[in-house]
Amino acid sequence: MKNNRMKDKERSRWKEFRDRLTPDPMFHETEVQTNRLGALMLLCSGVILVVILILTATGVFPLSGNLMYSTTIQAIVEILILLLICRITKNDAWWLKPLLLIGLVIVYARLDSMLTHKAAILMVIPVVFSSRYFSRRLTVFTSVLSTVVFAISAYWGATHGLINLNIVTFPEGTQMIATGGFLGDAIINAGASDRMLIFNTMLYDFLPRWMMFSIISIISCNIARRGRDMVVSQHEKDVKSARIESELNLASGIQADMLPNIFPAFPDRTEFDIYAAMDPAKEVGGDFYDFFLIDDDHLCMVMADVSGKGVPAALFMMASKIILANNAMMGKSPAEILTDTNAAICSNNREEMFVTVWLGILEISTGKLIAANAGHEYPVLKDPDGSFELVKDKHGFVIGGMDGVRYKEYELTMKPGSKLFLYTDGVPEATNARNEQFGAERMVDALNLDGDASPDQILKNVRRTVDDFVKDAEQFDDLTMLCLEYKK
Repeated sequence: MKNNRMKDKERSRWKEFRDRLTPDPMFHETEVQTNRLGALMLLCSGVILVVILILTATGVFPLSGNLMYSTTIQAIVEILILLLICRITKNDAWWLKPLLLIGLVIVYARLDSMLTHKAAILMVIPVVFSSRYFSRRLTVFTSVLSTVVFAISAYWGATHGLINLNIVTFPEGTQMIATGGFLGDAIINAGASDRMLIFNTMLYDFLPRWMMFSIISIISCNIARRGRDMVVSQHEKDVKSARIESELNLASGIQADMLPNIFPAFPDRTEFDIYAAMDPAKEVGGDFYDFFLIDDDHLCMVMADVSGKGVPAALFMMASKIILANNAMMGKSPAEILTDTNAAICSNNREEMFVTVWLGILEISTGKLIAANAGHEYPVLKDPDGSFELVKDKHGFVIGGMDGVRYKEYELTMKPGSKLFLYTDGVPEATNARNEQFGAERMVDALNLDGDASPDQILKNVRRTVDDFVKDAEQFDDLTMLCLEYKK
């Protein structure tokens, strides 16, 4: 029983150790890239060592052959083993990062032991590299390991490697025959003792490097911590943005479903044909259209534009659409519908939003169209034998702008073959790269390109003309259009 508890405790400790080294999912890609970079650093170090070995063998590099060969070959073997491990694991293993860092420290410490006073920069490479893992704990571990291993390499270099005679105390009158060499030559030439040489090496060579290294280690630890915080913060922002994007896409779908979007809308009714389209500037928009039969002989049509853009406008749009439709289904006239809708919205409109509305009710049997306008764009009408022309009707005040407003209505006559075009300001105010607006005149010209076309084709003609005018300029406003053809 006791042995089982000890085994469980050991497994738990091992799992905790492994969890600490295993990266969070958000850091996995960065860790693999860093492991790949560590392998590249080892490869470059191996190439440099091979070059040094060749230069030493040919006598170009003035170092002792035996020491250079043994130390260099050992370092090359270590590098090859680490590169093989990186290749087998494809730089993707939870234990690879500490192994790479330990390997870098040991390889560079070997070089430092051969080039004691010439390789101070090697001490900082593993620590600076470790900060790329965004782990402060790992950077601290690398700093402590580097301090211990490089202290040993400094001692080894002072007794076996190439030394710097500048750190040797010369007795007065000593004639220096050589500027550098190994311990035996240094003592002969400079009169230094083993103890003095080791003391001066550690005090005047390793200690200044270690002080510089300590500062760099602190900076690297802060970089690792701040880098991790930035990655976590960016990840949270990305998750939040993805959630918002998903919600906006859902809202866009809901908004599209709120509008009539199945055409032909009334396949059993041959007296008229109607088609509409909305293209929001953002994921969701404030424009909306609507059409529905109040009874068998009356068709209600709505074209509206809410102030603002985005989600607030979309919410206000759906509320306005429902209120307008409810009032229309009660059998009210267009003026009464707008008046009562304005009263309902003004009663609870703390955000002070408003909506422009054109609303018309067509008596299908006679072609009589009663309409009212609450600050919206002019409708465009085409007689059977004529062309599209603006109907400059009288505008009332916007819905939601002021309580107590009364709206007036007017009458239009639709003849067989007549067409009615409704739109929002996104069409005439579409702007190109030269900051020129499309304008109502170009819009009417686009309508008259093929005035006898079906409502569907007429909307496509207008949209194509707008796109040709705007080209690559950004769309700043929603584009909403509706076309009715009266056939009776």
